[in-house]
Amino acid sequence: FFVFIAFGSDDDEKEKVKQVSATEKIQADENLTQSQKDSLLIIERAKEIENRENQTISAKNLYYAYHENEVSDDNNYKGKRFYVEGVIGDIGKDFLDEIYVTLKTGVLIGSIQCYIDNAEVAANLRKGQKITVYGKCDGLMMNVLMKDCEVVKSLSTLKKEAK
Repeated sequence: FFVFIAFGSDDDEKEKVKQVSATEKIQADENLTQSQKDSLLIIERAKEIENRENQTISAKNLYYAYHENEVSDDNNYKGKRFYVEGVIGDIGKDFLDEIYVTLKTGVLIGSIQCYIDNAEVAANLRKGQKITVYGKCDGLMMNVLMKDCEVVKSLSTLKKEAK
């Protein structure tokens, strides 16, 4: 049983900018008391968490969805930006010297291969570490490929910070 989540692309980036702008506006609004600002910021954080929940999939679920029906999942995921959570299986470089991490999927052959541009971030990652990446799905080629990935805070961390 798979749950398919609709993911946005450029609209998500615009929404993210809007949320940052809303937070900045709240903090800068001199007509609000600190208590009012705090209440509004809590609402903004809740929106951010809800948005993240709707855009996050586990590495295992993404991999199995693609192997269930590649054509359908290209329609659902390919070319779209979203969050993938998983445990690092490998860290390396491909034949073009591009840095990637693979996220375990529970099968021996096949993973989520996430290309990360930031060598400094990649150098601090370790096998077995649980991470969340935000990137653009490039479809299935043995592994499910995620391009232009950045390592971000996990959904559980965001929830803890909101408390």
